[in-house]
Amino acid sequence: MLLYVLSAIVSMGLAFLFKMPLKPRDKFSFEASVIFPTPILALGFYAIFKHLFYPSLFFSVLAGILGFLLSKYSDKLFGES
Repeated sequence: MLLYVLSAIVSMGLAFLFKMPLKPRDKFSFEASVIFPTPILALGFYAIFKHLFYPSLFFSVLAGILGFLLSKYSDKLFGES
């Protein structure tokens, strides 16, 4: 449980450091923010790592970093051209 929380904190901390908005400007927007979807992605990545490998501090931090990166660049990855 502690490693899940650590992955969410790492992802939210990185999002805050890299100046992502705290919450979306529009209530019905899909804009990425610190609150959503950043920690949810990190928790999902950690759950995958936990089941594929083993629970460890390294995979928890890695999941936080990957959750942040996917959230930060999701508009460039999945956005309209």
